[in-house]
Amino acid sequence: MNSIDHLSSWRELGIYLSQPREFPGRPLAMLSFLLQRGDWPGSPFPFKLVNLGLHLMCGLLVFQLTRRLSRSFGKDNDTPPHVRQHEIAALLATAAWLLNPMELSGVVSVIQRMTLLMALFVLLGLLAYLRGMLREDLSISRRTAWMIIGLGLCTLLAFLCKENGVLLPVYALTLDATVLRKPVNRLPKPLKWLRRLLIWPATLFVLGYLAHIGFIAWGQHYGRDFTLGERLLTEPRVLASYLVNTFLPRFGIYGLYHDDFAVSHGLASTPATLPCLALLIAALVAAFASLKRRPLLAMAILWYLGGQLIESTTVMLELYFEHRNYVPLIGPMMAIGMGLTRLRTPVQRKLTQLAYGTWLAACCLATTLSARVYASENLLATAWSHAQPGSARAQIYLAGRLSQNGHSAKALEIISTLQTREPQNAGLAANRVYLLCRMGTLKTGDLDELDHVLRLATFDRAAYENIETLRELATTRQCPALDDARWVSMTGIMLDNPAYRDNSVSNGFLHYQRHLWAVQHGDLNMAISELDAVYQADPDANIPRLQAKYLVSAGLRAQAIDVLRDTDARRLPLLRRLLVNDKAINEETIVEIEHMK
Repeated sequence: MNSIDHLSSWRELGIYLSQPREFPGRPLAMLSFLLQRGDWPGSPFPFKLVNLGLHLMCGLLVFQLTRRLSRSFGKDNDTPPHVRQHEIAALLATAAWLLNPMELSGVVSVIQRMTLLMALFVLLGLLAYLRGMLREDLSISRRTAWMIIGLGLCTLLAFLCKENGVLLPVYALTLDATVLRKPVNRLPKPLKWLRRLLIWPATLFVLGYLAHIGFIAWGQHYGRDFTLGERLLTEPRVLASYLVNTFLPRFGIYGLYHDDFAVSHGLASTPATLPCLALLIAALVAAFASLKRRPLLAMAILWYLGGQLIESTTVMLELYFEHRNYVPLIGPMMAIGMGLTRLRTPVQRKLTQLAYGTWLAACCLATTLSARVYASENLLATAWSHAQPGSARAQIYLAGRLSQNGHSAKALEIISTLQTREPQNAGLAANRVYLLCRMGTLKTGDLDELDHVLRLATFDRAAYENIETLRELATTRQCPALDDARWVSMTGIMLDNPAYRDNSVSNGFLHYQRHLWAVQHGDLNMAISELDAVYQADPDANIPRLQAKYLVSAGLRAQAIDVLRDTDARRLPLLRRLLVNDKAINEETIVEIEHMK
């Protein structure tokens, strides 16, 4: 959101929306941030307040969805009616979902506005689809319109907020195969065909895409410390951890940093790998076997696993993030709410009501305590470091807070302890050099050690991002041991390491930092050359214009014009090419250069 505060034209809006590298770039979520651009970057609180409002709106939609499903399911299965049974089922489901601490990181993290908006359109889409499915008093044309709005328009809107909005038809298919089997069978023939056209192409596309990605990524790392095979072995354990933390709420276990989650290198690499894989397979078998006899159980399992298809299978994302459960947990909570109101004997009802009440109270307590910790960065850093002692990110976050509060020695102690456990972690090594510099104790041997780590290290985002901070220290001569030549040598070592050289983002970032060093030292040739390398590795439309600016400042206007005219805009990301006419911007810049005196 680095350009959120100064948009005054359609072109600038296009530039803002084209910041993401991948198509389509989540434009609806990006647009939602513009409504609050007056608050950026002063305070995150207004953004979090809107996130909370969206979460409550989603809760109302979960209530409506559960009530409609409960009414349909009860009518079609001759369930004895209780007083306000469907409203009670909806209330139980909504409370279980809305107050669960597993959902907290999706609400308090500003960037997860994308997840919240995606969930909003998924729920709206399902409600519209159910209206077309269940309202037999409506004409076929009106039912058709509702189904198209639900699974057509709302799927598109959800996808434009976040990519896994494309799973909306998968959720609809889950409902149709479980609690809506009889309404589906009663559909008129035209609506049956429409339903198939709305659900199956999207579902098969998702499955085909995941298979295609898996085939391409097999055996590759893509900057991760695991292969695709290892990821697929690890994810059953990740899903089990999600569910345990959902149904056994405890204070202090929730947060953003789970990079200490052990990778399963084989079936026997961790004790839980094989049992969790077996449980996953057993759950799938049980779900398909229960489609008719126990539809609520089948709905809970298939909805949850279907909601994890994109983020927990073959796409090479990080292994563990709690916000991935935001929509997938809706299905199990709806099944719990509807199941609790269908217990027949008084003993069953009393025992389950006691268990549900105890569990919900524990959820409220864990969510309340966790939310209070989120109010303070210092408390948050302390809580996460204690909850995840093996997480390098959590410990680095704590060290960063300590350093900002003037406790550099304590921060260095934390980093040094981590280094003994992870001696090849380039991010830790760079952090240690920074802290030693701040304390005035940095020696040449410390830099030699960092160079050694950088030569052999695997990809680490913190390592290359810290290069910017180290450049500033070098150019301002705050550390005698870290001079300009040493910094340039350090970046060269990183660019010789395939882990950073072959990653387009880190490669471009490192060359961009070298260009800034060249500018500060008045080396025009090096600055232009480094920017060429940036554009080659990670094309950005501003790079040629920046080169032209430097050339013009040196009186080389003809060369500046040549750079702008020779720019290969075809290398820019698709989203950028669709939203912004960079060729026209370059031509306007050329005209300005030609009219300079």
